Amino acid sequence: MPFALNEATRFISPTKTPEFLAAGLQVISTPIVDVLRDYGEAGLVAVAETPEAVVLSAEALLFRSKDAWLEAVDQRLATHSWDLTWAAMQALMADAQRRSGALAAPLLHSATTAV
Repeated sequence: MPFALNEATRFISPTKTPEFLAAGLQVISTPIVDVLRDYGEAGLVAVAETPEAVVLSAEALLFRSKDAWLEAVDQRLATHSWDLTWAAMQALMADAQRRSGALAAPLLHSATTAV
C-alpha cells in the first residue's frame, strides 16, 4: 500500500488493511499512522518508507512463516470488526444519553415546579 505521506494522508485509516489481511495477503505499507500503530507495531504489516525498503520487506516476507503470521492476524482481526465497532459506539451513545438525561432531569423538574 504505497500511500503518499502528505497532509491528505496524515489522518487516513485505510480499511483495505484489515481486508487484505483477512484475505491472507501479506501487506507492505508506507508508514501511515493507523497502519503502523494498529498493524505494523504488531508485526502484521511490513512498513517501508523507501522503494529500497519495500524490496527488502518483500524479500523478507518470502521467507516468513506464514502459519504463525496468519494465526496472529486472525487473533488481531477477531478483536476488530464492524460489529464490535458499532457495539462500542452504541454503548458510548447510550451512556452519553443516560448522562445527559440525568443532568436534564433536575433542570426539567425545577422548571416545571417554578411555574
